This record gives sequence, C-alpha cells and structure tokens, in this order.
Amino acid sequence: MEEFRFEHLNKNSHLPYYVQIKYYLRHLIKELGPNALIPSETELADLFGVSRGTAKQAIMDLVYEGALYRRQGKGTFTADVIPRQYNHLPSFTADIIKAGHTAVSQPLKFSVSAPAPRARAFFGLADTDTVLKYKRLVLGNGSPVAVVTSFLNGRLFPGLQMSDIGNSLYDSLEKKFGFSPVQARDTYCVAEISPKTARLLDQAEASQVIYSERIAWLSDGTPAEFVENYIRADRFKIEIDYKSQDNQLQASPCFQLNYSPEKQ
Repeated sequence: MEEFRFEHLNKNSHLPYYVQIKYYLRHLIKELGPNALIPSETELADLFGVSRGTAKQAIMDLVYEGALYRRQGKGTFTADVIPRQYNHLPSFTADIIKAGHTAVSQPLKFSVSAPAPRARAFFGLADTDTVLKYKRLVLGNGSPVAVVTSFLNGRLFPGLQMSDIGNSLYDSLEKKFGFSPVQARDTYCVAEISPKTARLLDQAEASQVIYSERIAWLSDGTPAEFVENYIRADRFKIEIDYKSQDNQLQASPCFQLNYSPEKQ
C-alpha cells in the first residue's frame, strides 16, 4: 500500500490526483468529526495545485458515498452517518448508540388489528388472530434517522401494550416475554417518500430515501415480525462483516442480507 503525505500529492503515484485528494479528505473527516465544514473546491485546488474540476471530483465522490453532504450557499460538510454492521442482528437503537449518539424512539402509532393477507400468510395466522402494529420515529441526537413500522405476530406477544415498549422494541420483548427475534432477512432499495414521511424525516417532499423490509424469526424458526423502514440516506450506511462461506449475500431488485446466528 502506498503511503501518503497529507496536503501533498505524490506525482509519481499511479493513483489519479483526485483519488489522492480523497485520501486527504477522508483523513480530514476523521479529524473534524460530523457536521464540520471542509475546504471549498477552490481552496483544495489551491492547496494541491490542481484544477477546480479535479478537486470537485474528489468531493463529489465522497458526497455520493455518503461521507460528505452539501448545503447550497453554505459549503460542504462532514456527514453524521449511523453505520449498520452485520456481525449481529442489528437494530436502529443499537446502531445509533454504538455510533456514540443518544437514541430515542418516538411512538407514532400502536394498534391491534386483523391480519392483512400478506401478514396472515407470513405468520400463519387464522382470520380470528391479530397483528400488532407499532410505528415509531427513531432519532439520533434528536435528529430523525428512520420511520420504522413493525408488524408483530399476535399469537407470540399477547397483551403487549404501548406502555410496555421502551427505546428498543427487541429489549422490551425480551423483558416482557423472555424472547425476541434473532434471525432475519433484510432487503434494501431506494424509494420516494410521501409528504407525511418527508415531514417526519425532515426531508423535502419527493425526496429519495433508503427503503428496507425485514422479516424476522425466533430462534426456533417461528415467524415473529415484519418491518418496513424509511431511512434517511444521508444518516445511514451499511457495513458487512463477512466471516464464512455460510453467510449468503444476495442481490435482486433490492440488496438483500440474510442474518442467522447459526451461520456466524
């Protein structure tokens, strides 16, 4: 691996100048922390003795990767990103806390209803059974991260009330019932959001976000939860720890991840 002196280009390197500038910016991002202003395209061009277009390419690559974000008329800033790591069954609360932020789940709706056809088929329910719907807004350091709606198997969690649920749904289920989902399949893709969801996430109308679905099971394979998530793309990234050939990462119309503790 080549060594780089930050603020100096290696003119003998096989790497393009904009890639070397990205190394400098990544180092700067780590030093500055989240939501910090970085040098402008003009300042970077002057610093490295390159064209403004070369400096802009380095910045925009990191914007597309989610490491930086731009505010019109104000400049480019380091992103405050919540990483999701797949070396365990993740939850937004755990992700946010692990990133060093304060996690809060703000309840939006809790209801008990007859299962829709899709839920009836997944959970194996009868018409007389119920599904629990829990919708919440997840915040990190007071800023919206995701709108999360869980549909829970009513047979497994009878008597569950809104008052039973704290910041972490899974922790609350463990406390009340002694079990919670431990296996899951998540899918991710890009989606547009409704005006209502945009307001909840503090995004412009018709913004695009990360849409995720999860189907989750108990340790014995019993279907326990179906989840819909609308996640701010500027606050979230996926990190995967690949540990063995048994872990299967599949790509279809959405990026799909399978999690099972038996396969770790």
